[in-house]
Amino acid sequence: MLLKIVDFLPRGEKNAVPSRHLVEMLGFRSVRDLQKAIERERNSGAVILSTCTDGGGYFRPEDTEEIKRFIRTLSSRAKNTERSIESARLELQRLEGGITLE
Repeated sequence: MLLKIVDFLPRGEKNAVPSRHLVEMLGFRSVRDLQKAIERERNSGAVILSTCTDGGGYFRPEDTEEIKRFIRTLSSRAKNTERSIESARLELQRLEGGITLE
């Protein structure tokens, strides 16, 4: 049986494992490689949460509140990203003379 990253993660944000520790523990070449692997597991249905507080790290949810908090954080980031994309599109349109990008 092939072990997954989620199998090494504790429950609860207070027990989040920092990226660097997971890289060393699981033999990844870089944090970026770890992030790609976590993305693949998430896309396959694994519930892997992350936090940036207290040094950050990855963990499995301990309760519904942790999941809700994670969703709120990612939703807020997505909205900020969309606003940044829109302002860049408007500037590109202005510079290119009205060309619309979608």
